[in-house]
Amino acid sequence: MICKIPKRNRPSVGGAFTGASLEVFHVMDRKTVIKSKLQGIESYNPEHITALEEHLSWQIINNDYDFEANLALLRLYQFYPERFNAECARLVLLKAIISMSHSDFTLCKYLIHLEHLSEEPLSQVVELGFLLETCRFSEFWTKIKENPKVFSAIPGFRESVCRFIVQIISQTYQRISKPLLMSFLDMSENDLKQFIKQFEWSEITDHHNQLILINNHEENIKSIQIRERVNFDSITSMSGAFRPSKSDFFIKTNIQS
Repeated sequence: MICKIPKRNRPSVGGAFTGASLEVFHVMDRKTVIKSKLQGIESYNPEHITALEEHLSWQIINNDYDFEANLALLRLYQFYPERFNAECARLVLLKAIISMSHSDFTLCKYLIHLEHLSEEPLSQVVELGFLLETCRFSEFWTKIKENPKVFSAIPGFRESVCRFIVQIISQTYQRISKPLLMSFLDMSENDLKQFIKQFEWSEITDHHNQLILINNHEENIKSIQIRERVNFDSITSMSGAFRPSKSDFFIKTNIQS
């Protein structure tokens, strides 16, 4: 197992599902079944922890992502701190980083105690997430090179991060210098050529500067026209809410007298 899970006896009472029961999900939607088992008060049942940890390992092996299940696992760690598994929490954070959703990573952090976030193995992952959030991409790759084992357990980690960076670049730049883009993506010139071709960008030279034109910038950045639909009738219907009540009037009168 990728996620190191301590061996425990796993009772099947209280509606809990076990790792063995997950193996028969090949005829069903695994995520749907797990979601159905975590409804209402069952989402706080500690008997589900082991199966959710195994489900996390399944996500990593199959390059899948189940944010709701991972969030449920972190929530259970909150309520049962003696069951906290730092390695599983680390993998949840790494999966959230490459989900291309800032809110996923933030929500996961909020469910982990600060004491754990400030210690290894989580502190380094938190730092990596912060560097991506603040668009300090070159520093991110430097940290990765210092400790490549951080993401070695996550298939497609590098590719997913590059897609996230490309998304940010597409929404921010119309043109970007070639050396800067190579630094952002941590790519050689040959690798960048294939990358530019894949995204249908183009390379130009302007005053001896090599630039990359981001062709889909205008498609991603569109002005939004906001129409206000407030008429006189809707204002008059709310006007009563701003009138002082009789009790307020008498209180003010008594104070003045």
